Amino acid sequence: MIRLAMGVLDGAKIMRDSVAVVRRNAALLWFPAISTVCLALTAGFWVLWGASLYETNGRPLVLVPLVIGGLYSLSFLGVFFSVALAAAAAEAVAGGDASVGDGIDVAFDRLGGIAGWAAISILIALLIGFVKSIKGLRLVGTLGEVGWSFATIFVVPLIALDDEDAASATRRSFQLARENWKTESGGLVALRAALLVPGVILAVDWSLLSGGHVQSAPGKALLVLVLLCGIAVGVAAGVVRQVFAVTLCHDATGLEPTAV
Repeated sequence: MIRLAMGVLDGAKIMRDSVAVVRRNAALLWFPAISTVCLALTAGFWVLWGASLYETNGRPLVLVPLVIGGLYSLSFLGVFFSVALAAAAAEAVAGGDASVGDGIDVAFDRLGGIAGWAAISILIALLIGFVKSIKGLRLVGTLGEVGWSFATIFVVPLIALDDEDAASATRRSFQLARENWKTESGGLVALRAALLVPGVILAVDWSLLSGGHVQSAPGKALLVLVLLCGIAVGVAAGVVRQVFAVTLCHDATGLEPTAV
């Protein structure tokens, strides 16, 4: 049965339910952990290869293909694990057991859509970064970044649940975002509000740590611990956001988890 969620308060409720889903299915948190390791290893590979080529050749131009390949591979990996997370999250939302293996299996079946969305994502990110780098257009770039993120929140769930290609998923995500903007806004604002206090604590912690205001070893250790906890909260919030996107996508389209 499709649940109709049309208002701001409905969005906040879905976000609250998404938090409960993540609490019941801690396996979902493995996706960003595995993704981080893979991204770090991949970035290290490109950096080492680039350094070796530059040392041998000495011309910066030879690094251009490596930079392009490196950026795309990192984008691809990020999308791959996002799709895997979305697939597992859909199973968890439906009351099943979230499995890392099942999610990754679904992602391997969606390589076409993942490849396309990775390319679109990196191109848009570069374009927005260019706009933000222009004096006087930083605000325009920031607004564009927020709008793009809002409008494309359904792309990954659509690739995971409906095996759509990147272009089709993007168009459909724009449509769903227009139709469900109140619900989406309510959920995302609720998430932002929940992260407000941890965010302030993390900012103060980083200021004290980076500014050298704390000299004692135990004090620095405590600040580092708080920083790590803040990073963990941010990672968990990203998983909750993906569960929210999957749930809202299901409510809006009736798509069911993909059998693996």
